[in-house]
Amino acid sequence: MNHVTQAKVVQIVEHSKDIREYVLELEKERKYNPGSFVQLTLDLVTASDIWPDSRTFSIASYEKGVMKFIIKNVGFYTSKIFDELGVGNKCTIKYPFGDLFNKNSVNEKHLFIAGGVGITPYLSLVKYYELNNLLDNISLFYSAKYFNDLLHYGSLKEMLGERMEVFVTREKYSNCHNNRITVEDINRIADKETHIYLCGSKSFNQNYKEILIKNGYTKIYMDEWE
Repeated sequence: MNHVTQAKVVQIVEHSKDIREYVLELEKERKYNPGSFVQLTLDLVTASDIWPDSRTFSIASYEKGVMKFIIKNVGFYTSKIFDELGVGNKCTIKYPFGDLFNKNSVNEKHLFIAGGVGITPYLSLVKYYELNNLLDNISLFYSAKYFNDLLHYGSLKEMLGERMEVFVTREKYSNCHNNRITVEDINRIADKETHIYLCGSKSFNQNYKEILIKNGYTKIYMDEWE
């Protein structure tokens, strides 16, 4: 059963003019899996109320009492969030949703593939694997148009080291791949038993899903709400 709670904004990080990271302090907390997402509404409601207009956002953290969300201003409701949800303001969230995480497979091999703000659910997953001393089981491919578009690059690199590979597609940048992720890149890291996760735009997810299936990969997972 999903849990409903109000939450107060305690910090906002401006990553760019269109991307913000909201840090929310939860009034009531319940356990959730890393990689989960929430429904967030600006209305202050309870579980017994009719659920109002809302949007889904991946949880970009894995820590007690606090949730972080990386929100890109791409439409009416996200614009409304940018205009109305400031530090000290409250909103309501319903969670958890999604099945990107499977505890039964944590000791197996995983490849996370992220495009742009699709890095968001992996921030909670990587933190979980770090807390449980399982980082050797995961690798991350992170693709963006420009190096400065990468979110949380420093903390991810500190945790993953060479297990994180960055692909920058619209500029030459040292210590990065200056191309899109190819099936040859995936084959370097993964075998047919590897669990492969996709999170990016709809076209990004669909494109790589087709490539993976064509090349015999079967353990493919996506954030379906994306």
